[in-house]
Amino acid sequence: MGLKENIKNRRLELNLTLDDVSKKLSISKSTLQRYEGGLISNIPSDRIEEIAATLDTTPAKLIGWEEKYSVIKS
Repeated sequence: MGLKENIKNRRLELNLTLDDVSKKLSISKSTLQRYEGGLISNIPSDRIEEIAATLDTTPAKLIGWEEKYSVIKS
């Protein structure tokens, strides 16, 4: 999975709405929707870090690096 799917899936796992997360990040709900929909694909690294912290995960997990590493490692 990619970044957009991981952001949405983690948000849903935590039972958070777009409104909940966008308020915590101080961004508009539509911007978060565009992140999750892939319409904004070049998300700045500092924003990815903020999203990860808000969603109680790591940037590497959101990006999908840790998942790829565990598959290679197995």
